[in-house]
Amino acid sequence: MAAKTKANVRMYRLNELGDCFMVTFTTGTKKSHLLVDCGSFRNSESSMTRLREITAQIEKDLGGSTLDVVVGTHQHNDHLSGFLHCEAEFRKIGVEQVWLSWLDDPKDKTAVQIGKDHHNLLRHLTTTMHRARAKPAAKGSKAARSQEVVADMLGFFGATASAASVPEVPAKAVKVMKTLGTAKPRYLRPGDVLDMPGIPAGAVRVHVLGPPTDHASLYRKDPKKGESYDPALANASRMAAILARAADRPSGDIAAAEREYPFNVEHRRLESPDQSTALIEMQRRYRNADTAWRTIDDDWMQQAESLALYLNDFTNNSSLVLALELVESGKVLLFAADAQTGNWASWKDIVWEHGHPGTRSLLERTVLYKVGHHASHNATLVQAFEEMGGADLCAIIPVNKMDPNITKKNGWKMPASKLFKRLVERTEGRTLQMDNDNPASCDLSSATVKAAWKRAGLAPVVTPMAVELEIK
Repeated sequence: MAAKTKANVRMYRLNELGDCFMVTFTTGTKKSHLLVDCGSFRNSESSMTRLREITAQIEKDLGGSTLDVVVGTHQHNDHLSGFLHCEAEFRKIGVEQVWLSWLDDPKDKTAVQIGKDHHNLLRHLTTTMHRARAKPAAKGSKAARSQEVVADMLGFFGATASAASVPEVPAKAVKVMKTLGTAKPRYLRPGDVLDMPGIPAGAVRVHVLGPPTDHASLYRKDPKKGESYDPALANASRMAAILARAADRPSGDIAAAEREYPFNVEHRRLESPDQSTALIEMQRRYRNADTAWRTIDDDWMQQAESLALYLNDFTNNSSLVLALELVESGKVLLFAADAQTGNWASWKDIVWEHGHPGTRSLLERTVLYKVGHHASHNATLVQAFEEMGGADLCAIIPVNKMDPNITKKNGWKMPASKLFKRLVERTEGRTLQMDNDNPASCDLSSATVKAAWKRAGLAPVVTPMAVELEIK
């Protein structure tokens, strides 16, 4: 029979969008420490200062122990930047082993090719964005909106407004991570089941749900009707998706490039001394600053916008997803990173080893859900979430609603309203946000909310550095 084990979960509080979680398992006198991601969206001085404060807190919370396992879920700045900016701190703390997804495995040919395609698309988008900044689009135009979207999406990879070079913070962070552990890194695939090191075998099992290995699931980012709690946002995203036509085009294919231009060469009319007065007048009206929003010179930027959205969503869909099972109690902690539709939908098709209870059983026994992608609209699949847990379910959301990408005009909807409403309903108010800026339905000072936490046998602790839960 498995030994009794409890799990202490700390959601460290970044001052912007970011993920950093430490789960400490205790079985008798033995402890095992698992760190899932460490990153924040930006690479500013204040961002790096906060990451150093967080790593100092991690060292303090470890009390002289090392990290048994460090997990890097996917190559986005807000999940991995800390391993680059705080490399020295992590080396001082000490790491036994690093777990990454099969997509980071240098010996997997498919993963290597996907990595090359990913890098090439990122490189082309960065070049395009840098060139576009040299000629800013008219304020309020579709092109201006597209430039903003591309800049936002490249921000997940650590891009800055001034740099023309390819942003590589997450990729560099993975390279650092591969050298952090005393043991060689492990590259996980769906269907893998591992014991947590440092505690008796069989006390905690780690079940790997994603990312999927089949292309159809890996590249499927948008939910179908009924799969998202916010279908209007999902439809808007789907309408913008032109996907990666440009990435497939051979280098130097001028004819193909011309087809993307608003007018082919034979139809272009440039200024010349002998042009007609009618053409001159038409050009004058076209260039009128008051109607610049009507021009189409920069409409090609909408293609870049779609590709940037595609790149961002594909990277999220490649997230390493872990279900952490406390074997004696049967309770499961689900860390879904930023997994999107294809990743979630693939879980039901995982072929587990003989005797495994199956994916649905893991979901039904989930008592803690680390909400995917800061609770955005298309990062929690309806069917899977509705199968989660029972009367004791709680949720934690790594969101800081003062992040500039959320507070700006037409900012990101995080948390998405309909998803958040359903989270609160399913958890009876046991939904905690990283910024601790909770509505009345989740306010820890509310008697109703306190009672809901007590029924689940949980007592959240919020400090300036972390939101903490202990699950027995």
